Amino acid sequence: MKTRNLLFKTSRAKITSALFATALFLGTSAAFAQVKIGTNPTTIEPNSNLEVEASTPGRKMKVDKTTGQVSITDGTEGAGKVFTSDANGGGSWQTSGAGCASFDASGSNTTTPVNNPGEFLPVKLIANNVAYAPSGAYNGATGEYTVPENGFYIFHGAAGTYNVAAGTTGARNTTLQLVSTSKGLLSYTVSPELNYGVGAWQEVTSANYLMAGDKVTFQIDSAHVSGVKPDSVDTVSIYFSGTRVDCNKN
Repeated sequence: MKTRNLLFKTSRAKITSALFATALFLGTSAAFAQVKIGTNPTTIEPNSNLEVEASTPGRKMKVDKTTGQVSITDGTEGAGKVFTSDANGGGSWQTSGAGCASFDASGSNTTTPVNNPGEFLPVKLIANNVAYAPSGAYNGATGEYTVPENGFYIFHGAAGTYNVAAGTTGARNTTLQLVSTSKGLLSYTVSPELNYGVGAWQEVTSANYLMAGDKVTFQIDSAHVSGVKPDSVDTVSIYFSGTRVDCNKN
């Protein structure tokens, strides 16, 4: 009897130890099925295996436990962007560089003012018919190109002007410009002493290193030189285009 009791006690101890080990293993597996680091460490999305959350609300890196997809939301994310690093290795989402942030746009007939002699008051030419701008860097409503990232860019602008109003005589100087908000004048061309009855076709090109966030616009200035000064000239066939030339994203 004593032997049987001892065996029973021994067997019961082994069973109890096995059950405890199994429970510990299962409990440990459940506890470590999801891992949360950072802000709100006790709260994790149901479908996440791993979350690393910043103190800024909504910014985190996570791994989906079903698909394995990695998501990084840091405020720079957006449709069609690529994750890339800066010179210090800091990662962020950037525009995919489709067409190296290229654009091509045109504008219909419009009128632009003629300034008094000695005045230089250029106005923006808006090419609002956007044929190509996959990165969205060019805004056809405002005529502004916003530089998406530091780089070397080339721009081209072209337009024609004329005035055939009855009784208008004399001449004007017509200037086309490419201008940035940070660098100012990038490039210009001048057609001097053009007769108001004669059309003038002009083109201007610039190639410059620009910083992210800078804005580039296409402008015109018509200055009266002699004769009867009209209020405006007709500006036709506006073309404005550009691209980054040192990119390798295509």
